[in-house]
Amino acid sequence: MSYFQPPVLVWMASSATELCRVAQAAGWQTLPVEEADSLSGTQVALVEVQKFSQIEDVLALRRRFANALLVGTGGQNVADLDLVIPPNAVADLLPQFLELARAHLHKSQKVSELVRDVAMRRQRMHQLNEISLALTGELTQQELLETILTEGQRIAGCEGCSMFLIEHDELEEPSLVFKLAQNDRVDFPVIETRLPLTAESIAGYVALTGHELNIEDVYRIRADTPYQFNHSFDEKHGYRTQSMLTLPMRDHRERVVGVLQFINRLCPETGMVMAFEEETVELMRAIASQAAVSMQKNQLLEDINQLFESFVQASVKTIEQRDPSTSGHSFRVAQTTVALLEALPLSGSPAYRNLELTQEHIREVRYAALLHDFGKVGVPEAVLVKANKLPEGRLEVIRYRFELQKERLRRQALEHQLDLMHHQPIDHEVARRRVHRQLERKLSLLDQYYQWVVQANDPNVVATGDFAHLAKIREEAFHEFDGSVGGVITDQDVNALSTRRGSLTAEERRAIESHVVFTTEFLSALPWPPELASVPAIAGAHHERMDGSGYPLGLAGEQIPLASRVMAVCDVYDALTAMDRPYKPAMSTDQAFTILYDEADRGLLQKDLIDIFVQNYQREPNAPADRAPPAAAPKCGHHHHKSHAS
Repeated sequence: MSYFQPPVLVWMASSATELCRVAQAAGWQTLPVEEADSLSGTQVALVEVQKFSQIEDVLALRRRFANALLVGTGGQNVADLDLVIPPNAVADLLPQFLELARAHLHKSQKVSELVRDVAMRRQRMHQLNEISLALTGELTQQELLETILTEGQRIAGCEGCSMFLIEHDELEEPSLVFKLAQNDRVDFPVIETRLPLTAESIAGYVALTGHELNIEDVYRIRADTPYQFNHSFDEKHGYRTQSMLTLPMRDHRERVVGVLQFINRLCPETGMVMAFEEETVELMRAIASQAAVSMQKNQLLEDINQLFESFVQASVKTIEQRDPSTSGHSFRVAQTTVALLEALPLSGSPAYRNLELTQEHIREVRYAALLHDFGKVGVPEAVLVKANKLPEGRLEVIRYRFELQKERLRRQALEHQLDLMHHQPIDHEVARRRVHRQLERKLSLLDQYYQWVVQANDPNVVATGDFAHLAKIREEAFHEFDGSVGGVITDQDVNALSTRRGSLTAEERRAIESHVVFTTEFLSALPWPPELASVPAIAGAHHERMDGSGYPLGLAGEQIPLASRVMAVCDVYDALTAMDRPYKPAMSTDQAFTILYDEADRGLLQKDLIDIFVQNYQREPNAPADRAPPAAAPKCGHHHHKSHAS
C-alpha cells in the first residue's frame, strides 16, 4: 500500500463529529463504519469509537482495522482504547491527534511490508533449500537435468521450461545442445538436438554473452535486436509463448555451461500469463547457478568413476603383462564373482534370503576381484612365471651335465680297454666287448635317470608322486675338473624336483603368497571413496580359508568377508579350468567341481557357495546341457590345490 494515499477515519457516531470535520479539512477520507466494508483494513488510520461501545466491540474493531488507532470521545475505559479525547478538548488539539494517527498508520504499513518481505524471503530460502536437497542427491545426469527443470518450473510458477547445454565436438567446436523441455499445456516429444552456437536465437545470445533476458512478450521483440524468437514451436503446437526468462548457467569458474529458459509465468491469483517480476528472477538466478554447480559435480563424479575404472583396467593389464600366462584371469574371476554374489539372494537359501546388494557394493566387489592379484607386481618374475619345478634353463644345464658324465664314462671305458691291451695277457676282443657292455649299461642308466628328472620336472595340479628315485640320481657322483666331487644334479635340484604339488618350492611359494600382502598394502594406499573403502580388505582375503589355514592373516569362517569367500570359489575354479597356464593342462568343468567339493569337505571353501556356483553354472546359456553337478562331495584323495598363478 502506498503511503501517498489519503488516510481514512472511520466514525461510529450517529453523525459526523467535530473530529470528522477537522479530518476532512486536513484531506482525510471519512465515512461511517457501516460503509467501511469496501476499504482495505490497512488504509484506515483512525477509528472514532462511541462512548457507549462495549469491550467486545472494541476487540472486533482492532481485528478489523489492525493499523488504526482507536480513539474515544470520553467516558470509555482508557485501557481499551489507544487515545481518549477529553470532552473539553480545544479544536487546535484535534490536528495533533490526526498527525499522530497518520504517523502510526505509516509505521504500521512499513512493519507489515517488512513482515511480508521476511515471509517472502523465508519462503524463497525454503524453496532454495528444497531444490538444493533435490539437486544434491545421488542422481544420474539425466535424472539431475529432469529435476532441475521440474523444480525450476515449480518455483517459477510458469507453464514450461527448457534446458540447453554447451558441448564440444571432437574438434573442440562448441555447439548449443537442446537437452530437455517440459510444458504443462503442450505434450510433445523431446528430441536432443545440436544447434549452432550463435547470437541469433534467444538461448544462443544468452549462452554467448552470459547476459540474462527477461522478455515480457517475445512477439514484441524489436527488430534491431541481435536475437529473435523462433515461432516454429508455437505454430506447430498451437501454443502462444508470451513472457520468457532466459538465464545463463555458470559453473564455479563463472563459465557459461548452459542456459535455462522459463516460459509464461502465471499470476497466482488469476492464472493469467504475466511477466517475470524481479523477485522471481532473483530466485531463478540462484537456481540456475546451483543447477550448473550440481551438473558439474555430477560430471566430476562421473570423471572420477571413469578414472577409477581406467586405473583398474590399466592395473589389470599391468598384471597380465607381468604374468602373460594368466591373461584374462582377473576379468573372468571378476565376472564370475559378481555373478555368484548376485545369485545368492535368488538361490532360495535361507542364509542369503535377506542379503541386500547395492550397486555400490557390487561395484566394490568387482574392483576387488579385478585387482585381487595386483600384488604380483612385487613378486620376482622368475617365480611368477615359473612353468616347471626347475628354474628356467636349469633342465638344459642338467642335460649337459648328464652328457658330460656320459663322455667321462666313454673316456674311462676307452682308457680301460687300452690298459687291458698293454698290460693284460687276455683275449682283447672279449675284454673289449665286456667293457662295452658295462659302458652301455651305465649310459642306459644315465638316460633313465635323465628321463626321471624330466618327468619329475613336470608340475602336478594335485599333490602326488614318489620322488625317492631322485636320491639315487643325486648319488651319481664324478670328479669335477677342479678335483671336487659333484653330481649330475644338486641338492637344490632335488629339493625343487621333489615338489609334490605345482611347480614352486616352499621358499618360492612363500614368495608367491606374499602377493596378497602386496595387494592389500598397495590398495590400502589409494584414496578410495567411502562406497569403495572395502576393496583392499575384500581383495586381500581371497586366499583365506574357512578352517583358518589360509593366508595372509589366517582368518576363519565369518571372519572372512562374504565377498572374499565368494571370490575364493571363483578364483580356484578359474585356476583349475584356465587354458593358458604353462604349468598344467586345463581341467574339465566336472574335474574342477570335484576338486571344489573336495576342498569344501576339507573345510577350506564354503560348500553352500559351491552349490550355488554349480547351480548357477548350469543355468548359463553356454553350459553343456548334459552336465550335472556332483551328487555329493566326492572323495578324490587330493590335497588342497594352491595354484601359484591363481
